[in-house]
Amino acid sequence: MKSIFWIAVLVCGFAAVPAIAAEQGNVDPQAPCFRWPAVDMDEDGVFDRIDHCVNTMKGCTVDSWGCETDADDDGVCDGVDRCPGTPPGMKVDRYGCASSQTAGAPSSTPTPKEQERATPMPPKHTQPTSEIERQLIETGRIRLENVYFETASAKLLPESEEILREVGRTLEKFPDLNVEIEGHTDTRGSAAYNMRLSQSRSEAVRAFLVGTFKLADGQYQARGYGESRPETDEKNDEELLRNRRVVLRVLNPEVLPKGVRVEKAR
Repeated sequence: MKSIFWIAVLVCGFAAVPAIAAEQGNVDPQAPCFRWPAVDMDEDGVFDRIDHCVNTMKGCTVDSWGCETDADDDGVCDGVDRCPGTPPGMKVDRYGCASSQTAGAPSSTPTPKEQERATPMPPKHTQPTSEIERQLIETGRIRLENVYFETASAKLLPESEEILREVGRTLEKFPDLNVEIEGHTDTRGSAAYNMRLSQSRSEAVRAFLVGTFKLADGQYQARGYGESRPETDEKNDEELLRNRRVVLRVLNPEVLPKGVRVEKAR
């Protein structure tokens, strides 16, 4: 291939050069004689055609001619220098750090780019993408009325899966949340029975969410409240239904986006 390459270079005007370039998969679009096959032996990003320093050390920052830059003139090239800005005349190690600095550690006066990398970025929160997410962000709670169980049972019905999957996808966006999954019933039946039933149902919802999505097991707890916290007087079937609910309540609302309005538990 090397001999073909140099023959192509010598005859430059023939079609062999672009053909070889295409075969190599790397071309220099600014080279003369059509498109010269691009070669960058030291892999510094500067083609050998114009590289004045063809044996640049790996990791070094180079100028437009392929030569190493050394902003603090300590003999260690930028890109490898872990202590940029070393005062002139100081003896440095192979990382560009003086004895007064930690060998191989970043300088105590990092560059603006290093400061930008070191500064943790706050989590980015876009506008809520669903009603569930909006409810979570604005109130610190997710109220679920359309989670269905078998009669007098904690077994989830298939029609509950769609809403629970939407809840799970939303919760995955906020990995630091601590959440209590509350189970509530209407007042039919004994208080003791309703307390046990609500506990079992809240545990069923928790098991589905933690088992299906990437949620930290220890950050989700289930608790049944039975009929102790009714929202209505149960004058009709609709009011009975409102009291039969599952509510996910955030215990650490400070991790939610700023400005969230958190409703107190009822």
